[in-house]
Amino acid sequence: MQRQSSFNDETQGCLYLVPTPIGNLEDITLRAKRILMEVDYIAAEDTRTSGILLEKIGVHNKMISFHKYNSKQRAPELIALMKEGKKIAEISDAGMPVISDPGFILVQECIKNDIAVIPLPGPSAFATALIASGFDAQPFIYYGFLSRKATEQIAFFNKMATFTGTSIFYEAPHRLLKTLTNLQKVVGENREIVCARELTKIHEEFIRGSIGEITNYFAENAPRGEFVILLSPAKEEETISIDQMLVEVNQAVASGMSNKDAIKNIAKKYNISKNELYDKYHQK
Repeated sequence: MQRQSSFNDETQGCLYLVPTPIGNLEDITLRAKRILMEVDYIAAEDTRTSGILLEKIGVHNKMISFHKYNSKQRAPELIALMKEGKKIAEISDAGMPVISDPGFILVQECIKNDIAVIPLPGPSAFATALIASGFDAQPFIYYGFLSRKATEQIAFFNKMATFTGTSIFYEAPHRLLKTLTNLQKVVGENREIVCARELTKIHEEFIRGSIGEITNYFAENAPRGEFVILLSPAKEEETISIDQMLVEVNQAVASGMSNKDAIKNIAKKYNISKNELYDKYHQK
């Protein structure tokens, strides 16, 4: 068991986790700006990107690069500085540190070394999208960026499909259409989704509709900006297992319906891909 007070001795080193704006610079908090001005070093995911932000808000403290490619090497160096009494703020390119960012490695090392970790509240793209999505915010699951491989995405979407809360993930514009196509293969074209892009920026937009509608829209309109994708909660009837669906297919076939029509009807009933159900049916 370990207990840590965030109000540590001023002479002790510590790690501040400082959120930065996800777009609009006015979203920096007074406390965040003060901490960034007071610490000895700022560990930044991308020193060029963060340098622009810090310059605009009047912060000129020394930055140290800390990203996924050097985090394991750099973490011990930062720990050593904090043990000497230095105060360090860790920031992401945008939003909350640790979320889709290597900051958790540094947090873990601080905990191991009994160094205080002090989190500040602030902007987060997935939370910003969630509260404006129109979907129930309790419960929800945030997945971050998904695998780029189609087979891994489809396997993942199969797990996601029956979750009875809101599912949230990020996607880059050049991969969005392929990802939506894979999602449609698994959960069907009628499930509701929201694509939120450029949050807090001039071109902020929420695109709401069925997966089929939105996939068709982006097939004709090139996606621009970073996206937060929100999948609506599965309805109770959508949580039925594939094996249970196959039982219903067999019952329909036994009543005189063709295999093709039975599979089509059951897939539509449970809002899943008829191709997936067809493959499962013929594996039996």
